[in-house]
Amino acid sequence: MKIKLPFDPAGNIFRWGPVPGKFLYTSTFVEVHYKHFRAAYGENWPETVWLFKDGRSFWINNTPDIEAAGERTFVKYMLPKESRNKIYSEWQGHRNNFLELSKSINVTKLVEASNVELLNLWNNLTDIYTKFWVTGSVPELANYGSTHYLSKKLRLFINNDQELSVALEVLTAPTRMSFYQEEEVALAKTSDMVKHQRQFFWLKNSYAGTQILPMEFFVERKKDLKSEIEIEIKKKLAETIARKLAVQKQFNVPSDIMEISEAISDGVGWQDERKKYIFMILHYIDVLVAEIARRFEYDFNELHNLWHYQIAEILEGKNLHLELTKRAKGFGVQFFHDCRELSAEETEFFWNVYSTEKVVAGTNEVKGIVASKGNGGVVRGKIHILLDPMKAELFQDGEILVAPMTSPEYIFAMKKACAVLTDTGGLTSHAAIVSRELGIPCLVGTKVATTVFQDGDVVEVNSGEGIARKV
Repeated sequence: MKIKLPFDPAGNIFRWGPVPGKFLYTSTFVEVHYKHFRAAYGENWPETVWLFKDGRSFWINNTPDIEAAGERTFVKYMLPKESRNKIYSEWQGHRNNFLELSKSINVTKLVEASNVELLNLWNNLTDIYTKFWVTGSVPELANYGSTHYLSKKLRLFINNDQELSVALEVLTAPTRMSFYQEEEVALAKTSDMVKHQRQFFWLKNSYAGTQILPMEFFVERKKDLKSEIEIEIKKKLAETIARKLAVQKQFNVPSDIMEISEAISDGVGWQDERKKYIFMILHYIDVLVAEIARRFEYDFNELHNLWHYQIAEILEGKNLHLELTKRAKGFGVQFFHDCRELSAEETEFFWNVYSTEKVVAGTNEVKGIVASKGNGGVVRGKIHILLDPMKAELFQDGEILVAPMTSPEYIFAMKKACAVLTDTGGLTSHAAIVSRELGIPCLVGTKVATTVFQDGDVVEVNSGEGIARKV
């Protein structure tokens, strides 16, 4: 079988991962982007290959395609304040519908529910999740073109590359608390640990899996939190706003360009808020899937290799054991205006072709986008490559975190890191935003940090120059 490559391997490839991830959690997103998003907004996520193998997922696009689609979406829907507020309000409606449904699931004795009742709950959940993603994808796609658009506009006022880099770092920073910060503030304040656990048990959920955090987890974390944490966070946010105004004044940036900055910051905040509810939704997906697995004698983990509508088919009486056996060796999807499922053979081939950048032998440094300068100096530490954020407990204080990219569940390792390096990402990526919150250096988009460095290497990170080098 001759396999046709979807993208030029020597071209400018956008990679997300490989990271731990399960298809069921993300199958709704795939369906949204080859069916519903274009119908709602007239834009399309570019052609995508998404691979799933051995509990990990790997996403691939052509970089110019995703940046162009992102810029169009940003200019049309996120930049006009009235438009983004309208779409955000619609998204909040879907979020509220989920919260109401979660209450129904909480009070339902699932083991006593009929197959029809269970099917209705499942269909209601996936219907809400689909609508949640249609509107919630606007800032997601816009994110990939927004900073490029801002950079082009700022070039008219800032000629120096280093000054431009600093200005972009400042102007794209969010100006509201992340949901992790909100949880820490709530934890520092509360005297009702039982209530806190019920509100935030999902905090370590991710596309890799879910868990219900015990009260002891929060009790231990509370011991390390400062009582004045809310004051400190609000002070940093005020400083962020002041820095934006200082950049505006220093370079005479006009108000229309500052509005671009505001739209980017709003989008970053919206994406963070969205992830909070995704983590909650994943919990309820697994609550229902666990009952379906028990009732129809499927392996719980194997069911995560199915589309969301295939879970419904099981409830309707369809036998999918053979399909799950085929997918156990790996599978994927290739989607744009339609969707094609990829075999284990194709998945393995694409994974091997696209998963790593070629590196010249003897390379001892990487360059990246300065997403956070930290204190602006040079920091030194030992490399710790963390491919699975669920193993953050192995990460030691003062190490340099290296990952393909980071997502919210990396926060527990990032809080211990002296610096962060990622292969992919930009100024509005998770690694960039959190590193600024923590005040540590961060280089994103290095492409090869996970390949050039090895665990234990001593490396200097120069956030002024955007270079990390072995010493």
